[in-house]
Amino acid sequence: MSLSEILGFVERFLSRSPSDLRRTVYEGVRRAYERGDLAMLYHYVSMLSTDYYGVDLPYSFDYYYKSYPEAPRVKLPKPLERAGVDVLECIRSRRSRRRYSGKPLGLVEVSTLLYHTVGVTGRAWWGGPKRVYPSAGALQPVEAYLASSRVEGLEPGLYHYNPGEHSLELLSKGDYGGELQRIALDQEHVGRAPANIILTIVYRRTASKYGLRAYRYAHLDVGFAAQNIYLVAEALNLATVAVGAFYDRELCNLLKVDCEEEIPTLIFPVGWRA
Repeated sequence: MSLSEILGFVERFLSRSPSDLRRTVYEGVRRAYERGDLAMLYHYVSMLSTDYYGVDLPYSFDYYYKSYPEAPRVKLPKPLERAGVDVLECIRSRRSRRRYSGKPLGLVEVSTLLYHTVGVTGRAWWGGPKRVYPSAGALQPVEAYLASSRVEGLEPGLYHYNPGEHSLELLSKGDYGGELQRIALDQEHVGRAPANIILTIVYRRTASKYGLRAYRYAHLDVGFAAQNIYLVAEALNLATVAVGAFYDRELCNLLKVDCEEEIPTLIFPVGWRA
């Protein structure tokens, strides 16, 4: 596509947009050009001000978490309710840890990590699930997947965590540690870990209410869930680190998701500390 075609497309798009959005886009383009940073464009169109409240987006909202009804299921054991470690101590001692022992993880550790990352703790007055992480508008965009390599009692494979059932849904069999390592720019700790938790966001859930502001909120949500992984790993004497560098389309292909509909955000290799 030539530059003139791109500019023509932008002009046609803006001609159908409200005047306050056009003004904000022009300001964002100007600042992006001045700073040499295209992210400035989204930074400006997602700002709120007294005379600009963003615009609606054409998204609907109809479910709080994904499910794969035809997938074989593994019912997870009850997660641990206590770890005997003070939460303030966990916050102080939390570190990014990239070395793991050769010991496999157990299903109880996997269960506890997944539940305290995105699990369901009850039902709200309107019927929607309450979750362990705070979420803008209670729209809960975060999904969790598990790539199991060495977990006792669990076949190696790629799984989706179903928080409503507290179960794992098998998407495909096999050890994907090496493939994840390659996708994560060949970071060795990804391939060495006995398991990897992958967090994504289903953008339309948040965008159905918050329009152009939603991209900010959804990434904040996944940050809250990610901190849960760190703190639970610390409490259980496990090692983990947040990995944000990966080939997006290849990770989407591995998960068999649409990269626009469901956005991969972080990979967490997890194992016992070396």
